[in-house]
Amino acid sequence: MERRNIETRVFETQNEKELLTASAQVLQDLGYTIKESDVNLGMITAEKNREAGNKAGKVAMLVLLGSNTVYEDVQKFYVNIVTTPTKDKKIKVRVLFTRKSWDNRGNIFAVEQITDTKVYQQFFEKLSHSVYLTANGI
Repeated sequence: MERRNIETRVFETQNEKELLTASAQVLQDLGYTIKESDVNLGMITAEKNREAGNKAGKVAMLVLLGSNTVYEDVQKFYVNIVTTPTKDKKIKVRVLFTRKSWDNRGNIFAVEQITDTKVYQQFFEKLSHSVYLTANGI
């Protein structure tokens, strides 16, 4: 339940479409590519690719440990957003960030939910700002 509180905020609006638009804009500002969006369902999915670790560290590991060394190579971040109208005419937004990584041989290395509270706080701060800008036509 505590996790859900970190992942969820309620916005003082009845305009779900506007809230989803603002959410998509924040995700794009953060480097995500929108993969799916459905206003009728109140959902957005997005992802972004990132290299895992740094190249110098990978090269050093290969030199020191040999070419059979398995290491985390690439990663992809996913985000899912779901909006739900409330009975008191507000909109609840829940966001979930996850990370999936692959090793240098193409095998799945790790799959994990992002649990850092700051990631969620920063997202919702940016979303609040985006909602304000969108609502005021800025």
